[in-house]
Amino acid sequence: MTWRDNLQKASFRGVAFEVDTEDGTFGRRGTLHEFPQRDKPYREDMGRKARGFSLVGFVIGDDYMAKRDALLAAVEKEGAGELVHPWYGRMMVSVQDDVRVSHSHAEGGMCRFNLSFIESGEIAFPSSGIATGTQSIAAVNVLEQAAIADFASSFSVDNLPDFAVQDAVSTASAALSLADSALGNLNVVLRDPIGVLQSELGDLVRDPMALATRMFGILNKSSALIDVVGSLSGLNFMRVFSVLNLSANFPSRTSAAATPTRTAMLANYNATQTLMRRVTLVQAAGMVANMSLPVYDDALSLKSKLLTALDDEAAVANDDVYLALNNVRSKAFIDVNAKIKNSARINTVQPKEVTPALVLAYDLYEDVARESEIVSRNKLRHPGFTPAIGIKVLSV
Repeated sequence: MTWRDNLQKASFRGVAFEVDTEDGTFGRRGTLHEFPQRDKPYREDMGRKARGFSLVGFVIGDDYMAKRDALLAAVEKEGAGELVHPWYGRMMVSVQDDVRVSHSHAEGGMCRFNLSFIESGEIAFPSSGIATGTQSIAAVNVLEQAAIADFASSFSVDNLPDFAVQDAVSTASAALSLADSALGNLNVVLRDPIGVLQSELGDLVRDPMALATRMFGILNKSSALIDVVGSLSGLNFMRVFSVLNLSANFPSRTSAAATPTRTAMLANYNATQTLMRRVTLVQAAGMVANMSLPVYDDALSLKSKLLTALDDEAAVANDDVYLALNNVRSKAFIDVNAKIKNSARINTVQPKEVTPALVLAYDLYEDVARESEIVSRNKLRHPGFTPAIGIKVLSV
């Protein structure tokens, strides 16, 4: 095969013509800066220069006039068109400058063209998008207000004896202690020391609206996240899972109460437990709305757990809270799906032999800094010895 066999048949907008010679312009754009008292200038790079192509071509044959007219119609048509360049192949171009056409008696039955083209891209305007995370946060705030209102209508110690009031205080204090023991080691998830709120419960139980507001205030919502990269992004997932696991630790009771006082105590107990479940759901949903989700598989697991928890709570909620929970569910579903479109997938690779995680990180990513990511995801005992078995790694 010779070089002539690699040439393509020239055409513009589907109209074929022959080519004698061609030349092109390539390079980069720049702005030259010259400064007083400096001998050497500075050239600022402004990006690649638009590629230009000049073709000297012709049409020939008994029907050359029809071919000429077709080519003239193609170059006079508005907008960009496809040029098949004999040497560079297919490209979108626009006609640049004048198209020169010539005839001669010496070359009867033939028409020559001088064609100039410039590569053409599409006009790119800023595109609008839906702020799915912001919509999720707005839905979470609505859920918080609905949960506070529901608690205020379900909880009351008015006209109850002291032991019943103390039982309400003890129930709230125990719930806070459980939250402290489950989340206290996560540092930033809790906004204030639990003990401060526990010391005020004696007064707060007499104001259900204030009590519910303070309960929601113990958590940091979105600021419970940390800005991390690489393997440390798993810390945010761990925090959300810890909050969601905590929500399952506040079950309601269904035992029968023998007296009006015991009935009121049971109602207050269930209202407090329900409030704490919703506090944790608001926290978890708020965190997810503010999280980046770099790993596709982890994000799907997180979405599934969050949506299941919201569904479980919706099954026992009143109308207002039910609608708020379903709205959070819908917004969280849309938000997570939007975030994971370009997320990395988890793949399984098997080293041929026992290999240091550092070497594996370089082989896979050409980045030795990702050694810790491989070690933590696979819970390797020693980073110097990655076993020759299936190892979970990210696709990018």
